Amino acid sequence: MESIVFKSLLVVIFITVLGCIPYGIWVIISMVKRRWRRVALQIGIPAAFYAALFGTWLVCREKVSQDELAGVYGTEAKLGPAIFEYDSDRAFNGDGYSFAVYELPESIRKRFETADAAFLATYPIRPEYRSKWQSTSWMEAPLDPAYNAHLDFALSSYDSEKAPKMAAHFEAVRRALSRKGAYYACFYNSPSGSHINDIDLFVVDLGDGRLYIINQNT
Repeated sequence: MESIVFKSLLVVIFITVLGCIPYGIWVIISMVKRRWRRVALQIGIPAAFYAALFGTWLVCREKVSQDELAGVYGTEAKLGPAIFEYDSDRAFNGDGYSFAVYELPESIRKRFETADAAFLATYPIRPEYRSKWQSTSWMEAPLDPAYNAHLDFALSSYDSEKAPKMAAHFEAVRRALSRKGAYYACFYNSPSGSHINDIDLFVVDLGDGRLYIINQNT
């Protein structure tokens, strides 16, 4: 739904760019002739249309975001302001790094405090744009050694040097994943089967009440 609205917005913008000169001339002619009611309509109607289309896109984007959160954590949730957040500059192909720490929402806490085998096996649900990636189900810490490389890749030492306090949060993630009371899951892309190229890592730390969301694309 979001993509359809966004594509419609792009089409409208493209048409606007093509038609802005003749349309602008029409508006100027109306102004010269002092036809102010027509001028108001000429400006007001397109403005209202674009505002409505953009607003629809924002609503759709928020719904998609909420659906993705529910797909990852198995419950509806709203994330508050980030306790810590870092986003590197992204390359033209999306390569970059993001690391965010949130206070653990109560709905997610309750869901994981009552997590059973069926829940852990079902979630997270991989979104469509990650359809070509691999995924793990939710697992309780301590971290399975089979995923040490995934964790090392997600905790980018290159980026930790660029943001104060990020190294401390890296330590908090490793500490959480060394004991019970924390859960982890990921989507990852490993085309060669031996090296990880991209990852979304999610960590729910019940003990310290923290939620970690990490994305690394290379």
